[in-house]
Amino acid sequence: MRFSEYFNVEVTDQDDWFDPLLTTDTNLCIDSFLVFQDQDARWASAHDHILDFFSVVFDLMRASKGDEKSLAWKQAMRLLLFPEPSEFCLGLSESSTMGAGTGAGMQDGMLEGIRTAVGLGIDNVPHMEMLALFQGGMGLDRMSDATCNILKSYFIKYTQDVARRHGIETRRFRVRNAGWSEQFARWNDLEVDLPANPFTKRPHPVLLAPRRFLRDIPVASADGFWSYAWRNYAEELRGDFNHYIARHVDRRQKAKMARQKPEIAAKYLQDLEQQEHAPYPLGADPKMVSEWWEAGGRLAEKSPLSYVPEQPDQFQRFVQAVLDSFRHSIEDQDGWQCLWSNKFPQRERVAQALFRSCVIHYCRSNGIVLTGESNAGRGPVDFKFSRAWSAQALVEIKLMRNSGFWDGILEQTGRYAIAEEVAVAYFVAIAYEDSELSPDHQAKIRRAAQLSSEHHGITVMPVVIDARRKASASKTKASPSLRERLHEVRGPQRDEGPDQAA
Repeated sequence: MRFSEYFNVEVTDQDDWFDPLLTTDTNLCIDSFLVFQDQDARWASAHDHILDFFSVVFDLMRASKGDEKSLAWKQAMRLLLFPEPSEFCLGLSESSTMGAGTGAGMQDGMLEGIRTAVGLGIDNVPHMEMLALFQGGMGLDRMSDATCNILKSYFIKYTQDVARRHGIETRRFRVRNAGWSEQFARWNDLEVDLPANPFTKRPHPVLLAPRRFLRDIPVASADGFWSYAWRNYAEELRGDFNHYIARHVDRRQKAKMARQKPEIAAKYLQDLEQQEHAPYPLGADPKMVSEWWEAGGRLAEKSPLSYVPEQPDQFQRFVQAVLDSFRHSIEDQDGWQCLWSNKFPQRERVAQALFRSCVIHYCRSNGIVLTGESNAGRGPVDFKFSRAWSAQALVEIKLMRNSGFWDGILEQTGRYAIAEEVAVAYFVAIAYEDSELSPDHQAKIRRAAQLSSEHHGITVMPVVIDARRKASASKTKASPSLRERLHEVRGPQRDEGPDQAA
C-alpha cells in the first residue's frame, strides 16, 4: 500500500514528493548530485550542509594524525557510521522497509578516503563522491544512506510540511541521526512528529523525498571517472596505466588513479556539475521499479481468481489457481508487456515483484490474510487464512535465461522447501525466447523437477510461463491450415435452401 492510499491523500500540483510503498522498499536511491543541482530555495543550503559535515570529519582526521586509537579518530568513525535510513522506504532491500543497514564497510572506506585526501593536502572535498572514487566506488545505495543521514533534518521538515498541508496524522518518534553537531562532532537523536508506517513490526516514522532526487544509477561513478580520465588525459596517463589495463580494469585500479591523480578526479566532478542530470523517469518507469504494485493489481483484476479454498486440504489447489491466473494474465491478457521495456526483457526481480503484487491483491480481494507477503516470489510464500488455519507454500520464480536456472530447479528450490518444512514447491520458469518454449526444453524442465523431487523427498511442481513479446490481436494472421479449411468443399448447411444447395 502506498503512503497516499493509506493516509487518503489527494495528490496535487504542489506535491513533488515520491509516493512510497509502505510495505517494501522501492529500488531507487537519493543521489546527492541531484540535490546539489536543485534550484529550490528549500534545498539551496543542503549541499553546503553535506560539505560542512565532511569538514568536521576532515578536521578530526587531521587532529588524529593517523592514530586509530586517538579520540579524534574514534569520533570520526562514529560520524561516518550511517545506519540505513529505513524511514524513506527506499533502497535495495526488497523484503521490507527495514534493510540490513550500512555498517563498517562503508565507514572504513570513507575513513580511508579521507585519510588519503588529508595525505594529499586536500582540506575538504567538493562532493562526497570523491571519497568513493578514492576507494573505487561505493554504490549508489551506500552514498544514498550517507546523504539521507546527513540531510535528515531537511527531510524531516519537508515531510512535516507535507503532513501539515494534507492534514495527515503524526505521532512523536525518536529519530536516529535526526541532526548532527558541528561543535561536539556527534550525531543527535531527536524527538520529532512524523507520519507512522503501520506495516512495520513496531511503529516506525515515514520520511518523504522529492521525486527529482531519485535515481537508479549514480551520477558520479568509478566507471564514469575512468572513462572521463582516458577520454581527456590519455597522453598524461599512458606512462602509468598501459592500454591493456585501460581495457581490463578493476575497481582497485580505478581507485589508484583517483588517488594518484586527485586533480583529474576533481575536474571530473566539476565536469559533472556543468551537465544536466535527470532523475529516474517515474512516469514511464522503464525498469518497473515503482509501478509493479499497481501493475500487479491490474493483472489480478483482469484475471480474477478461479478458486477460493474453504479447508486446509484445499490449499494446494488454491496456490495452483493463483499461478494459473498469473500465467493467464501474462500469456493471454497482455500482462507480458509488464515484463518488457521497449524491446528489452525485464530483469528477474521485476517478474518476482509483479507476481508478489498479484498474490497480495488476489488474497485481499478474497478476504484472505497474507502474512510474510514481502517474500512472495522470492522464497517462502506464507498464506495465513482468516478461518483460523494456516498453510505454507514455496514459490520460486526464475528467468530461463538466468545462468543459475538449472541449479535453481535441481538444488536450490528443494533446499528452500526442506528448510521451510514445505512439502510442495512451485518452480515458475519465465520464458522470453522461442527456444525456451521448445518441446525438448520443456521436457528437460519437467525432468529436472522430477529429479529434484526424488532427490529432496518433496514435490517440485514446474510452471512454465510464456512471456514472449506478442503481436496485437488485430495484426495476427490466420494460419495457412486454417485458411485451407475455409475453402474446403462442404455439404449443404442448415440455412441453405434447395437452390443454394444446388
